[in-house]
Amino acid sequence: MTARPPNVDGESRPLARRLAAFALGLRRADLSPARRGKVALILADFLGCVLAGSSLPEAESAFVLAQPGEVRIPGAPAGLSPESAAIAMSTLGSLLQWHDGYGSGGNHPCNTIIPAVWCMREDRSMASVHMAIAVGYEVANRLAASAHPALTLAGLAPTSCTGAIGATAALGRLLELDEDTLARAIGNAAFSFPAAALRGLTEHGSAVPLHGGLAARCAIESVKLARAGLGAGARVFEGGADPGVLDVLRSRGLAQDPETWRGETLDGVYFKPIPACRHAQPAIDAIQAIWSGGALAARDIERVDVHTYPVALRFGQAPGPSHELYDRLMSVVWTVASALCHGRYDLSNVRRPAVEPEVTRLYPRIHLHVDEAYAALYPRYLPARVEIALRGGGRRTGTCMMEYGTPSEHGPYSPGGTHVPPLDKAGVEHKFRELARAALDDGQADALWREARAVEDLTGQAAAEVG
Repeated sequence: MTARPPNVDGESRPLARRLAAFALGLRRADLSPARRGKVALILADFLGCVLAGSSLPEAESAFVLAQPGEVRIPGAPAGLSPESAAIAMSTLGSLLQWHDGYGSGGNHPCNTIIPAVWCMREDRSMASVHMAIAVGYEVANRLAASAHPALTLAGLAPTSCTGAIGATAALGRLLELDEDTLARAIGNAAFSFPAAALRGLTEHGSAVPLHGGLAARCAIESVKLARAGLGAGARVFEGGADPGVLDVLRSRGLAQDPETWRGETLDGVYFKPIPACRHAQPAIDAIQAIWSGGALAARDIERVDVHTYPVALRFGQAPGPSHELYDRLMSVVWTVASALCHGRYDLSNVRRPAVEPEVTRLYPRIHLHVDEAYAALYPRYLPARVEIALRGGGRRTGTCMMEYGTPSEHGPYSPGGTHVPPLDKAGVEHKFRELARAALDDGQADALWREARAVEDLTGQAAAEVG
């Protein structure tokens, strides 16, 4: 790995300081109306995921590191310290693998940035929360995009690496830090972010849903250190005689100076229509294409061949004997088998018993293959082809060309190229209400939906300038 010269792009100011200036300088008026609305949807979507996660038996994992305090999060029975509240909220929101992601970066910005902001918001306005989220997403997404897919292929999950930095920028905006302090805090996060090994994800480890929360905690602690005057160095990103953080992240460098950013990466944030790892979803959608040609009984299936890109198959293996939730949702084999067994794939599949004999009996009949043509399309597309051989000689085939990296400012809000219609605004609201009903009654869910949108220019009132 080659060290990056301090001013490789001719910039005289350290990147940490330029990121701080962006975070503090972005105005609400700099965001298009569509992007302002998208931030509200982003917040509501994650809150729904948190509430649904809180209803699962696996929710107890979110509180293993809990410490008492005054911060209340949706779905939690008691107050927590800000740091442990951020871990818990992030974990709850990640359990169903239904949380948002950024197509061009391979990261999940929601489960680092939103918990950090929510757990430090105190009595600040929703407009301030929205702007902090917008700042955090832009920083995390730009860094992730600059390193995608090289960082993933090098063995690190981008969510925690880039999310800790983005969440720190978000907190700087929320807490109105001065530029010097925020630059120190961002440098601290770059120095100390949790480097989540991709191997943990491909091993389907049950601790993996916590890694976004650990990054959110890192952001809170980075701000505390900076407020105490502690920093990791002005040019921790750029490096010098030794590699900087951009080198460690396998970054190609930021294509634009942060002062020009206007929330463009929000256009590439997608919401998941179903609960599963994004790398399992193309195969499920290909099965949707098969179902469009008529129902299919699992007992009639002799063999299933799934052809897809290599990264998907890193996660593809069947679950272990205990069939833990994360193990199932990351598994191409389990999601395909569950879908074919039940003739549908949605939240009801997840709520069924973890081990179902009729599902596990399909495992030996499912065969996974790398398609080299599909490999060349990743990460712009997430393709999959499912071929089913039936007893008696029939065959059924379905294909999905999920447009994972296609940004859209005005929607739809889930990836295109699918047989299930992508989510529009009404679809995102429907998803939120479905998830929220796991923990709230309809009136409470409606109140939370309205709270997430409680900004004047989203409620039909005259917009107030938000600096």
